[in-house]
Amino acid sequence: MDDPAAIAAGLAELRELDPKRMIFGASTHDHALRAPVDPALLARVEDTVGMPLPEDHRAFLTAVGDGGPGPYYGLIPLTEAVERVSDAWGASVLGADNPLTGDVDFGEVLGRPADWDEHVALLEADPAYAAGYDRLEAEYLDEPWCNGRLPLADHGCGDWYFLMLRGPRRGTVWVDSVVGATGLYCLEVGFLTWYGRWLDDALHRVAAGEFAPVDAEYSFLRHGDNPRYRVVPPAGS
Repeated sequence: MDDPAAIAAGLAELRELDPKRMIFGASTHDHALRAPVDPALLARVEDTVGMPLPEDHRAFLTAVGDGGPGPYYGLIPLTEAVERVSDAWGASVLGADNPLTGDVDFGEVLGRPADWDEHVALLEADPAYAAGYDRLEAEYLDEPWCNGRLPLADHGCGDWYFLMLRGPRRGTVWVDSVVGATGLYCLEVGFLTWYGRWLDDALHRVAAGEFAPVDAEYSFLRHGDNPRYRVVPPAGS
């Protein structure tokens, strides 16, 4: 589902199907879709960015709504998204290119053991190994890695989604798990594909009464095409 009109209809259906707000995050956003973006606000933001927002995201903002229901804790309104960037780095970074071309996985950079318990033990026993994570966090919380990024939604535990506005991967959705000491990851899809897949999945899960989280590696990459996302088979299967 990647057509704005179909998405608007799907959101209306989801509100009716989930009156008890059982889908994760619905207790926060309440399935309440905000009005389409104010044209003056959109113009100001695009002036700061130095170019129009990616076409599919712009279509959603102008035809569907500026924030509300969405993956995890819901879509962040444009004003709040810009404020987050301004508070963290200054609004000018929105108008600078981001050099990211692919995932930056901290574990791969530092040679993390495949076994999680071994990784935790190494963090406690090897100061140099632990310091490596601190170094990567400090580096990737700063420019140029913060450039040209617009927050989209919070995943939880400090992880959040953003839309790449400038640079070689303009128009793709990413997850920032830098504070979570994991890294930066591209979902390899644009905004409407990511959002439409979430909505299709939400409608299916509500209709089926399936609300338990999906057990998967790199679970924050759900609804994208990044091959790191892999569902964990049930025990004994």
